[in-house]
Amino acid sequence: MTGTFVCRVAPLTVGLTLVLNMAPAASHAALDMVVGARQVVKNEPVSACNSKARDALNSVLTDAAEVGAGDTGEWKANSAPDASGHSSAAAAIHCYPLDDVSGYLVTFTCAAQVPPNADSASVLCTKLTQAFAGGKAQAQTAPPRVARQT
Repeated sequence: MTGTFVCRVAPLTVGLTLVLNMAPAASHAALDMVVGARQVVKNEPVSACNSKARDALNSVLTDAAEVGAGDTGEWKANSAPDASGHSSAAAAIHCYPLDDVSGYLVTFTCAAQVPPNADSASVLCTKLTQAFAGGKAQAQTAPPRVARQT
């Protein structure tokens, strides 16, 4: 019985030792995520938001596409893939119609793996917000909220 116990405990002990020794290994990259600016734009149709969202995403990232079937108002894009076919950044722009007036609410959400991506999620969202605005100052902006996971 002692031999059976040792045969079962020895591999478990070796495995646990390996796991514990590997646990404190340093992470080489961090996933950076930002819920960016929110803007209320009045006297413009939601179709204008959709057009601006697509154009802004294509100017900063690649292959902007509307999520879902039909007119959802939710747009996404990724950074260009690396040699292994993976993107290190992604963003979404959501266009929501306002009920009480002609206009819409637009939100920006960005994520980036730093490194290899040169821009943090906050910088990515700032670039998207500027590309979306096209120099117009009619929007009201709320400050971004940042979440970082390492």
